[in-house]
Amino acid sequence: MTEVILWGPPVVPSGPLDQKFRDDIEEWIQKCANVGVNRIIGGDRTRVLTEVAGIHGIDVHPYVNFNSFPRHGSARESYGWSLAFLRPPVTAPGSRQILDKHRPIYDDPKIDTSMTDFARAHPEFRSLTRDQSYMLQPGQDLYLSLAFPEVRAEQTQQFIDVLEETDGSGVQVEFVLGNEDQNGVVPYGYEHAVTSEFQRQHGKNPFEISNDDPDWIQFRADYTTRYLLELKDAIKAKRPNAVFSATLIAGEPGDYMKLLHDWPAWVEQGAIDELFFWFRTNSDLGDLANQMKHASEVVDGRCRVIAELSCYHPGSFQDPDLMIEAGRVAVKNGADAVGIYRTHAVEQLDFWHVLESFGKL
Repeated sequence: MTEVILWGPPVVPSGPLDQKFRDDIEEWIQKCANVGVNRIIGGDRTRVLTEVAGIHGIDVHPYVNFNSFPRHGSARESYGWSLAFLRPPVTAPGSRQILDKHRPIYDDPKIDTSMTDFARAHPEFRSLTRDQSYMLQPGQDLYLSLAFPEVRAEQTQQFIDVLEETDGSGVQVEFVLGNEDQNGVVPYGYEHAVTSEFQRQHGKNPFEISNDDPDWIQFRADYTTRYLLELKDAIKAKRPNAVFSATLIAGEPGDYMKLLHDWPAWVEQGAIDELFFWFRTNSDLGDLANQMKHASEVVDGRCRVIAELSCYHPGSFQDPDLMIEAGRVAVKNGADAVGIYRTHAVEQLDFWHVLESFGKL
């Protein structure tokens, strides 16, 4: 039997303050248990979910979104979409058929700028791009630097807080998309604390070499690796039995370092208990087979390797037969477990039988 994992919050009609909330959670968890779900990653950050899931033998692991350096703000481009003008309620019978046929049209974007209180109070902790600008361009994120212990401590507390709030049996760091340059390389890390240390160690000025210089990429990736080791130690100090996992968007072997994801080093140095590869916007079975095989061969049994298959994102596995076959391919090529991202898609696409099929792989 294959372990089956489901990502996302419970899809229930009530909220934590509603008297029906626990009953609704019980009903939803029963659906998960009926199809063999063993673990929920994400959840809703309530203890109720953890308690009810535990009764049914399902573990809950909250997660925290992350980038190679912590994101603390953005100049987000929010598009208006023609789908917002659907005449019947989106949940009404027949609405799905209209949505599936309609080609979405987007309007001009609105720019929403945000910044955490911590980032606003500590501009000296900013991670900078080569131009040293503090002004975010539309679509850019604001990052703080892992070179500063204060930033690492603040970020670690976020993981500790969510683990204690939910009483989960593990916690996951979810590496999501962030800023990239024209070559797909992370453009930040040009703050003095990082550039001066790089020049001291390598004798090269980061401002005089390309952003994709291999030494410069490796140097910045090492900050992420060291932080994961520090984070794992902090989590284990609080909860020795907690499972610490990381998920990152799957790609070709050369893609990961561009994002400062030196995951072979994470495995080699014991920074994680489990490593998830997130097939997010690619539903090509050949790519899935090659990328899972590569990952499992590199890991070589030193930690668990898990395939996270999306049926939520554009380009993902939204055909149920294709998703089931993807699960087979993932297991055949070394995945220790498989799961689906995410709960809302499972509900709306009626993929519950897909989860059940995963358990029989």
